[in-house]
Formats: sequence, C-alpha cells, structure tokens
Amino acid sequence: MEDWTRIRFASEEAKPSTRLAQAWLLLLLLALLTAYRLWIIPRLGVTLYIDEAQYWTWAQNLDWGYFSKPPVVAWLIAASTAVFGDGLLAVKLPSLLLYPATAWLMFRLGERLFDARIGFRTGLAFALIPIVSALGLAVSTDAPLLFCWAAAMLCLLHAIERDRLRDWLLLGAVVGIGIMAKYTMAAFAASATLYLLGDAKRRRVFAHPGLWAAIVLASLIVLPNIVWNWANDFPTLRHTADITHVAGNDKSGNLGEFLLAQVGSLGPGFAFAFIGGLLLALRKWRDARYQFVLAFSLPLLGIVFLQAMRSEANGNWAAPALLTALLLGVKWLARLKNRWWVGAMALNVVLMLGAYHLGDYFALRGEAQPAKLDPLKRAKGWDQLATEVRPLLAAHPGALLLAEDRTMMAHMLYELRDLKPEHAAWAPLPHPADHYQLSVPLRDEPSSRPMLLVTRNDNSSVASRFARSEQIARIVVEVEPGLKREASVLLLEGFRGYK
Repeated sequence: MEDWTRIRFASEEAKPSTRLAQAWLLLLLLALLTAYRLWIIPRLGVTLYIDEAQYWTWAQNLDWGYFSKPPVVAWLIAASTAVFGDGLLAVKLPSLLLYPATAWLMFRLGERLFDARIGFRTGLAFALIPIVSALGLAVSTDAPLLFCWAAAMLCLLHAIERDRLRDWLLLGAVVGIGIMAKYTMAAFAASATLYLLGDAKRRRVFAHPGLWAAIVLASLIVLPNIVWNWANDFPTLRHTADITHVAGNDKSGNLGEFLLAQVGSLGPGFAFAFIGGLLLALRKWRDARYQFVLAFSLPLLGIVFLQAMRSEANGNWAAPALLTALLLGVKWLARLKNRWWVGAMALNVVLMLGAYHLGDYFALRGEAQPAKLDPLKRAKGWDQLATEVRPLLAAHPGALLLAEDRTMMAHMLYELRDLKPEHAAWAPLPHPADHYQLSVPLRDEPSSRPMLLVTRNDNSSVASRFARSEQIARIVVEVEPGLKREASVLLLEGFRGYK
C-alpha cells in the first residue's frame, strides 16, 4: 500500500546519530524525573485521594467493570500491589510508570510525523506539563487512557503504512484496552475516521479487511464490560448520564472554567503555542501530517467544549486531545528561537516544583502550611482519622463497619486494610449511587448485628432506622491550619430496614 502518511521535508531529516542521542537523553531524563517523583511522594504528607482509595478497593475484587469506570485501573493496581504490597507508592506506581511511557510514545509520534528534534521536545514537554505533574502523583484512569491513545495513534500510522495484519490487530488491541481503561477512548474512532476520510487514498482503508479485523478485536475486548453492565443494570451508563447531565440541562455551563483548565493542563506557554500551532496547521491543512494532528485534537476538544457550554465538563475530559495539541505547540515553537521553547518548559518546571515543594517552603520559614495554599489537601488527614477509628473497631469486634458515602468508605477500607473489616454501605435509594452501594449494600432487611457508623453527616436519618443508637466518639483531627478531618462514630443496633 502506498505510504501517503509519511511526508517529510529533506531539511527535517535528522542524522541517525542525532536521533539516537536524543532518544537516549530523553530516556535518561524520564528516568530521573520518575525517580524524583518516587522520592517526593512520601515527603508530601499525603495518603491516597478518594478515587485512588476507591480504585484500591476495586483491586481487591477484580471484575469486568465497576460502578463508574471500566476495569483496567483496578487490574493495574492489583498487579502492582501483588508485587510491591499495598503501600502508597505501590498503589500509585502504575501512573508513575505509564506517564513516562506515554512521553516516550510522544517522542516516537513527533519523530514519525516531523523529526527527532520535535519528538524529543514533545516527549519531554509532555512529561512536565502541569496535568502530568499533577496526575503523575496519583493513580487514575487517565494514565492508561493517555498511554493507549498515544499508542493507538502510532499503531494507526504503522498499520496504514505497512499494511500488515498484525499492525491492524495491534491497533484493535490497544483501542480495546484503552476503552477498558476509560470510555473516552471510544472517541479515538471519531478522530481516526475523520483522518481517513480526509484523503481519497486513505478512504480506501474502509474497504481493507485489516481495519475491520481491528474493529472486531476491539469490540471483543470490550464485550465483557458490556456484559457486566447488562448484568448490573448498566450502572456505568447511569453514572455517565448523571455527571454529564444528559437527562436535562439542570446546571449552567462552565465553559470559562473548562478553557482555563486546558490552559492549566498544558501550561501557559504551550497553551499559547497551541493556538499558533493550530493556525499553522490550518494553513497547511493539505499536508497529511497536519491533517493527522488536527483530526486527533479538534474533535474531542470540540465535543467537550460543547458539553461545557450546555451543562458542565471536567477539565480532564479532553485530556487525549492535549497530546496532539502539545505536539502542535512544540512544532510551532520550533519555528522560533530556542528560548521560547525553553521558556515554556521552564514555566512548567517552576509550576511543578512550586506545587511539590510549597510545604518545604513553609517548613523553612518555621510555619505550618495553610490549607488554602495546599494543592494536595484533599489527600491529607485520612490516615490520622482512621487511626482514631481503629481502637473503636477493636473494641467492637463483631460490629459491621457502615458508611454513608464512598469517600469515608474508601478511605477507611484502605487505611484499615490490615484489619480487613466487614463492611456495608448505607443504600436507601432504588438505584445505587456509588460503587459500594452497588457491591456491598446494607440489605433492606431487619438485622440484630451491631454496626459502627463512621459519618461526616447529620446522622439522624440513619440512626432512626435502628432500635438503639449511641454516639461513642466524635473525632476531630487538625491536619493543618484551615483543614480538619471530622467524623462521628455511632454504635447502632437493631436495624429495622430503610422504610
């Protein structure tokens, strides 16, 4: 098959020795950056974020799906903790490894479309953009999603160029695994379709059996998750409808907030450079390389942009589009003097170091870091709260641990993991509102078993459904100025049901 995707200018070709030097330099820098993040995490005074703690509990009961997400993140945590234990770094390790791996794929993509210099700069820039500096400290579904998206872009180019069945099957496998990591990966199909439709020769691929083999393989990989959703009354679909407000426009748009999040995700320098790169790509839209980066940037950004206009959109929903947006920005900066690229990089490094070492700054001043200046405060204090709950559980060995919300349940299960407490979620609604209400609901039937309710809320509605209730502790943990972790612990007996 004719290669209509690999179009290069002779001036952009790099010498093999230069390419090799840049590849090894990037690998060295990524290794150093990963080691630095592994070193800094224990110094930050954090435990797991709520989503991380929830994903860890998923990993204790592997399945084909979960309430809000498909299963890959749980599988990754299960693999990591099986080898390294359940400590903080072991839970976070999948993201700590996948982000530098994605940076390497971005090097390959930039080199493939343009040259090794663009590839090197894109890979290094990706490893240091604020969204990666932030998410790189936490295990999340975005890590495998971005890895699979970058890998799938490379696989698509290779499949078209080489016309080998194994390349098409690899594309299908990567897309399928990506969807099993986060459903946003399904948007890859729209971008790929747009790219293939953009040229008469590329449109021939729609008649190629390799493409359809890739689609079938991806579908087979995703099928178990579809079956799981069917068997559980489609909880993930309900959750997705809830967070996107498809049932009604009950929330005003947050377009401004979404746009600021994209600037914050790339960093101001590369966000500005993306605008320049977008104008450059539109001027050169007949070039297959620019058609490719536009196809994998604009559709997803546009979809989430419209969602932010009509209702509400989280800042990371368009994260895969930032891969090629960053590549466009790097390409545009390469047309300027080197100091512009260095400046954009330096600004992101300063932001990263500021966030990582803000606590050290206050410590040097002999002051406690105030919560209002702590970007990591959501992951602090839960271990201290659990320490106060631990003796209460020990004093009531037959009691069932009960929680009203996923935040308290996830943190208690992780922080008290050595106790392996029996637990249940308060679930009075017809449909589950979170993973624990789906998987371990307190059944709507009378029970004489004593329960320990750990709650941050007004507990009267829960206590009223029991024959006897007693508040046995009020816990207040001072984490830092302006941040407290508070909970009431109630001993409940004689559950009468929800009605």
